[in-house]
Order: sequence, then structure tokens, then C-alpha cells
Amino acid sequence: MSGGLLECYDTIIIGGGPVGLFGAYYAGLRDMTVRLVDRRHELGGQLTAIYPEKWVYDITGIPAIRGKDLYKNLFAQSAPYNIPSSLNEEVVLIRKNRNNILCVETRNGTVMHTKTAMLCLGMGAHIPRRLDIKNLREFEGKGVYYGVQSLDTFKNKRVLVVGGGDSALDLALTIVNECKDLYVLHRSDRFNAHEETTKKLYSSDAEIRTFSELVEIHGDENHVKAVTMRNTKTGESEKLEIDEIIIAIGLLFNLDVIQQWGIQMEGNSIVVDHNRQTSIPGIYAAGDIVTYPGKMKLIGPGTSEVMQAINHAKSYIQENFPYL
Repeated sequence: MSGGLLECYDTIIIGGGPVGLFGAYYAGLRDMTVRLVDRRHELGGQLTAIYPEKWVYDITGIPAIRGKDLYKNLFAQSAPYNIPSSLNEEVVLIRKNRNNILCVETRNGTVMHTKTAMLCLGMGAHIPRRLDIKNLREFEGKGVYYGVQSLDTFKNKRVLVVGGGDSALDLALTIVNECKDLYVLHRSDRFNAHEETTKKLYSSDAEIRTFSELVEIHGDENHVKAVTMRNTKTGESEKLEIDEIIIAIGLLFNLDVIQQWGIQMEGNSIVVDHNRQTSIPGIYAAGDIVTYPGKMKLIGPGTSEVMQAINHAKSYIQENFPYL
């Protein structure tokens, strides 16, 4: 995707994850001029950055689809509209000029103009949450991972997955048939995941270690060789030979920039109304970044929210910019 930066768009979508990509398609369907802007070097959000091999189950009409394939479908869906994108561009400011046009400014000094903006930011700039283990960083990329980029990495290997949420269990189920041995480590016996996912894990070949935590990683300068686990109830330790470790205990988010734009927030979420408009007219938000009564942080509801936002933005433009 490519295109000029001097025109005034009908909408600029900030965030190129699944919700932003579907929003771009739907804006094209509504005959709106649109540009996608993302801080990463590629579109897709977490689908391409962290979970390309993870199965996604909450897409209407699709029983199951890998993250990388969902991204390909979303990209293909918007392709007929030739929607331009700006990558490696982190938006640091959105302001209105005297003509009520939004000026979208990036850290690189780029300024884009638009009548409306869609914030499809997921949960903002994110990094994987790390365990407090002294030599953890030494083994990152040498046997310690925070997602599954390629199934080949784990093929016929002894793998340890750390975590008890949906991401950890989904990743475990993604690789269980590839591994020689798979261990799932969780600090308690209650998994914070969908019931069906938990059932699948228990019926799989994975060895589930509840009431256990990872306390030490062993290896050489090249790769992980083993781990030490501790029982959180008894305090007893056990050493286990391991080839690869996946840590999936959540993500840390940086929303400092967004909080400076003057948009009403509730905790780490942007407050939107029933039209998915923020407290600033002309700026909308959709996906995991937003909050409203009954909000669910899933891809399906996010795509519905961005459709609502696009439809209302179309009416907003007709009312406020009839001659532009």
C-alpha cells in the first residue's frame, strides 16, 4: 500500500491490527478515502507480531483460523480499494486546526490531515510481560520466546509453556502436536481461559503442572538446556530438561501518549458512546482500547464497533464538511 500524504482524508485509521484492517475495508466499502497508520513495520497487530500460528475461534462463519491466515484474509478483503498505509509511524498528537480538520502528527515529523480519525490501537504499544528471573533476558531468542512465530521452532522439542490465560493455553494447543514433550506451568489450578480451551488442554497430550512456577533457567551461551520449577504449595523444587520455553503471562501497555490528547479515559481504556465516538467529536475508537457498558475484548465485537464508527463518521463528514 502506498500513497501521498498531502490530501485530506475522510478518515485515518490508527492501528493496523484486525479491527483497523476491517475498518479500512469497510471505509472503502462506504466510498471513503482512508489511510492506515501503524507504529510497526508491518500490518496485522498481534496477529503478525506475536500470534501468527495461534488459532482464532471467535470469527463469524469461520470455525478456526490461524492468526497469519486471518491477517491475509483481512488484507485481501481491503485490497480492491487500494488503501494506502504509513508504517513505522507512531502517532504522538492529534489536534484540530481552525477549519476543524484533524492534524495527525507522528514521531517522525509527518503530519497528515483528515476529517475523522479511528483509534484501533488494541491496547496501545505493548511488550510481553517478563518473569522476574535473573538470567531471563540472556536466553531471549535462545530458547525463550513470547509467542509462536514458526511451528518448526518447536518441532520434536521438549517445550515448556508458562501461563494460565487464553494466550498461554491457545499457544500450548497450537504446538502440542509438534512437540516431543509439552509441559504447561501455572501458579494455581484455576485457568483464566475459555472453558472449551481448558477442556481441550486437559484432553491433549500436554503434561499440566499446576501450583508450579518457573524460578531458574539453565543453559549455555547458545541455548536453554533445563529449568528449575518450584511447587507453590510445598516449596519443593524440581529440575526438568527443556529445549524451548514460551512465556505467555500477559502484555504490558504504554498509553502515555494517548492520555495527552485530551480524550476521556477510564483507567487504560478510551471511553466511547453508542456511536463509538470519543469525547472529541470526529475521533472514534474501536477494539480492545475502548470501554462502554457490556464491552467484550474480542475481535468479533471490535469489528462491529469499527463498522459503527465508520457509519457515524460518514454522517459526521456530511454534516460538518458538506463542501470539502
